[in-house]
Amino acid sequence: MTTLLELAERVETARQSSGLTRQALTEKAGVSRQAVYRLLKGNDVQVSTLLAVMDVLQLDLVAVPRALERGLPELRTSAERSPTHALSAVQQRLARIKEGRQ
Repeated sequence: MTTLLELAERVETARQSSGLTRQALTEKAGVSRQAVYRLLKGNDVQVSTLLAVMDVLQLDLVAVPRALERGLPELRTSAERSPTHALSAVQQRLARIKEGRQ
């Protein structure tokens, strides 16, 4: 993930998938409506706000070395389609490596 806008898009996708309204997300996370609005618009927010919202959406913030991401281009494209597809992209790549196809 390289930009705040990409992060915002992933959080918004997770919010919609969870069936939560923005108001419900705000209440469950215990943060202000303005903070959620800024987050979903890709603006700067406090880390505590980001973590509270991600906790409600059952998302983890993971630091992936860029070298690893470059070595697994399908990780990026899968995660762009849906954050839940990233693991399956890694699993598929590992299966190809085991088969000797890389």
